[in-house]
Amino acid sequence: MALPNEQDIAAMTPMLRQFYALKSKAQDAILFFRMGDFYEIFGDDAEEVAPKLDIILTSRERGDKQKILFCGVPHHSAQAYWLKLLSLGYKIAIADQIEDPSTAKGLVARDIVRVLTPGCLDELEGLTSDTQNYIFALWQDPKEKNWAMAAADVSTSELRLGSAASLEDVLKELRVFRPKEVLARSFQIPKLKEMLAASPSDHQIVFSPLPEAILRDEGEQNAVLSKLFGNKDLKAHPAGAVPGGKALLSALFLYLQSLRAPVEQFLTIRPLKDRDTMALSDIAMRDLEIFETSRRRQSEGSLFRTINGTLTPMGGRLLRWSFAHPFTNEKNIRIRHDAVDCLIRDGETKLLSLRSKLKVTADLSRIATRVQSRRASPLELGKIRQTLSGLLNLEIDLPSQSPVFKMISHSILKTRPAFDVLDSFLKDEPGLLGQGYEVFKPGFDSLLDEKVSLARGGEGAIQDYEEKLKLETGISSLKIKSHQSFGLLIEVTKSHLSKVPNHFVRRQTMVNCERFVTMDLKELDETLASAKDEAVARESVLFETILSQLTSFLPEIYALSDAIGELDLIQGFAWQALKQNFVRPTFVPEKGLLLAGSRHPVIEHLLGRSKYVPNDIELSPEKKLLLITGPNMAGKSTVMRQVAVSALLSQMGSFVPAVKANLPVFDQIFTRVGASDDLASGQSTFMVEMNEASLILRQATANSLVILDEVGRGTSTQDGLAIASAILEDIAS
Repeated sequence: MALPNEQDIAAMTPMLRQFYALKSKAQDAILFFRMGDFYEIFGDDAEEVAPKLDIILTSRERGDKQKILFCGVPHHSAQAYWLKLLSLGYKIAIADQIEDPSTAKGLVARDIVRVLTPGCLDELEGLTSDTQNYIFALWQDPKEKNWAMAAADVSTSELRLGSAASLEDVLKELRVFRPKEVLARSFQIPKLKEMLAASPSDHQIVFSPLPEAILRDEGEQNAVLSKLFGNKDLKAHPAGAVPGGKALLSALFLYLQSLRAPVEQFLTIRPLKDRDTMALSDIAMRDLEIFETSRRRQSEGSLFRTINGTLTPMGGRLLRWSFAHPFTNEKNIRIRHDAVDCLIRDGETKLLSLRSKLKVTADLSRIATRVQSRRASPLELGKIRQTLSGLLNLEIDLPSQSPVFKMISHSILKTRPAFDVLDSFLKDEPGLLGQGYEVFKPGFDSLLDEKVSLARGGEGAIQDYEEKLKLETGISSLKIKSHQSFGLLIEVTKSHLSKVPNHFVRRQTMVNCERFVTMDLKELDETLASAKDEAVARESVLFETILSQLTSFLPEIYALSDAIGELDLIQGFAWQALKQNFVRPTFVPEKGLLLAGSRHPVIEHLLGRSKYVPNDIELSPEKKLLLITGPNMAGKSTVMRQVAVSALLSQMGSFVPAVKANLPVFDQIFTRVGASDDLASGQSTFMVEMNEASLILRQATANSLVILDEVGRGTSTQDGLAIASAILEDIAS
């Protein structure tokens, strides 16, 4: 939004001058300006968002005989409008009153109290439970010339750091992580937008400039990292030292702090790519339709949606991560397979019991982050307590044969102190702060109990005083009513005015009655109003103290969140194996690859098991390549895809859709499926085919799985055959 010039602003009302002073700070964010019970939006911002929010756009005088466009939303429902704009790729700046209007002299002071961006949300209502909400930062180190990259999820405390040799490699990571927001140096943003535009995406990416000064100030970098981690040295973290990493992380944290977003939840820095995992390429994810169908780009019909048996937000997010980063270490794969096996051998009844308990598990990591930022509500604390209560009972039911379940049991037990604190003060069904005093148990705080008792006893005290006045005056129809401006008043009808005592002071004359006040009633009114205010204030102080106390338990709650995600993932695999007849794969290298009675889980789910014809696929050290021919619609692509899907599921730790399976542990899965073009970047079908094929030829090893479909179709028949033959010969040898 272009700001008016200084001369025009000077001629406006004091309120609009204040608005534009804050708008200059908000920059490209839509400014919501608090005025009484409304948040109002002015000028170009209002014209931009009013139709998107479906609210009325109007205008008002601005102080210089001209009008300014504006629209507004009630403050109590503003969050819904913020979240809608964030989903459309906007940034939101919230300007609130920072002084009490009742004591302010002149215009109430306002300031920007928070800036919301799509990548910096921790409100559960604006997040997808089974999907990470990443902000991605990148910077090219001027000395090393490599690119440092960081991915952070403000809502879950996940923080990852890594590097890339080229901007093309950075773009690959962006396609894998699918961030909602990207931080980069200002001059690089146009180029990044142009390159990403060539890759169709179903979500918008917001770009924001990376803070520049700190990138060149090592002293400031050390100060930021030391304050957050207690140590400026990144070597102590799992990600290790990454060239340019210190500068990039410092700039990322500085940016988050400028938005008033929480950063204290980031306790450790993980590598961008976990050790002993492969990073599945965006091409393979597209061709195997892992997260969305390739034609309609819908999640329904995707592999993720079909085999997702998880029941908690943490499990859903871990499943999504596992699809994109399957294990390449046989030991890690076997540990998960063993755990799945344990649950299957325990039987369906026990598994159903486990699933019923996991269904009521809250999003621990995201609520813990809200506790860290002091924005958690009593209802959210209630969800943590309910979850911990259920898990503490669950701990004794977990199988003890697997080290995974031992780790989970240990994580559950470590949260007992947090549960005890929550259970000591929180009512069974906590309400909202300041609305009925339904947060703290009676007896937790004597002062709060005293104020609540007085505030709730007010109705009885008013009734008692009303009965007393009726007896004293002989006016049986006398009533005490509450008035918004005058407080408690005594109402007497015109027919009884002759009975009104002299100590009644007239306050209002109505058509059918008159209203009075007495000194005793005035004192009672002040006492009751004071008790209510003091009860609300005491409740708020106590709740702030509790939130501060709970922060000491957050490392254990975050660890438990990770553990429950692992448990949920494993039980989801076990549930699918039981219900869909998946089999545990073996790993015998000399037997090569064997899939007997293999199926594609998505197609089987759509058709029904009775209509699906399974396939047998076998490869050996001597026979490393299969060439599949046949007419159109014969299922050639399906057979190839189901081999890749089975390999992927196996290396995630899942059983596979087959009667018998022996699979190698692949270091990478490459795909080249279907004929497509990329006209946005000027690439024909043939160029897309050749680029994807050349990637496979350069990166595939003897331990990779490669599936190729329709190679060479983008050119003439003879040239296509020659290219396809050459590619196959190179891969086979």
